[in-house]
Amino acid sequence: MPNDPATQTPSGHQDNITRRKKTTTTDDPDYSQIDVPVTSRIVTNIVQREIKELMKHLNETLANYVNKELKTIKDEIVPVKESMTFINNQYDEMRAGLAERNSQIHDIKKENEELKNAVKDLTTKVNLMEQHSRSCNVEIKCVPEFKSENLVSMVMNISKVISFELSESNIHNTTRIAKQNPTSTRTKSIIVQFSSPKIRKGFLAATIKFNKSKSNDNINNIKKLNSSLIGIAGKKESIYITEHLSPGNKAIHAAARKRGKELNYKYVWIRNGRIFMRKSDDSQYTLIV
Repeated sequence: MPNDPATQTPSGHQDNITRRKKTTTTDDPDYSQIDVPVTSRIVTNIVQREIKELMKHLNETLANYVNKELKTIKDEIVPVKESMTFINNQYDEMRAGLAERNSQIHDIKKENEELKNAVKDLTTKVNLMEQHSRSCNVEIKCVPEFKSENLVSMVMNISKVISFELSESNIHNTTRIAKQNPTSTRTKSIIVQFSSPKIRKGFLAATIKFNKSKSNDNINNIKKLNSSLIGIAGKKESIYITEHLSPGNKAIHAAARKRGKELNYKYVWIRNGRIFMRKSDDSQYTLIV
């Protein structure tokens, strides 16, 4: 007869049951095997620890990156800095050189100004000396020129026409001079050197007196000094006699005459190497040089 389960003894039932060994306790328990309640403090600690580790890693990564970039920038800056240093040195040298050049230019300008003043003074002195050396000379202009002409005889004829007493011994030298303007159709002027300034002064005064008197002689129809009056055949040419001016004074005289015409000045004349202008008979004269 089969056994009735209800009548089985406990010992028989226990034969089919596996018994669990008793768990032993260690010093480092495995909390994963222990049911521990999770609190906010634990979560906070875990999060803070993770953030701390993350920040540490981030800081290290950032520091490495920054250091690497800084090294690259530094490597690039070094040659730039060297170039800037070189350029600054060059600039300083240029500034020093420029300052020296400016100083030299200032000295040269000062010296040049002094030289210009010295040249001006010397030019004035030379002009005075040249004019003084002509104190016995007159310049006779527009006299027709001939190959076999006798200039001394020509001057003597002029003296007779203007009624000035003159002897050949009073004439030291006569010559024709080259024209200032080679293209001019006017004849070469005659330079006459008299024995003294007094003779020259008398000769010029007689010429002026003759021309003034003849310009008002309408009865005899005698004109001012001209080539026909001194025995030169051919076309009648007016003859002009002036003081023999230095090149400098001659240029000033020409400029004064031109300016006088522009300003309607009535008179421009020379006396003893000096140039004068007068606008009208009643006005004061102006000394040019």
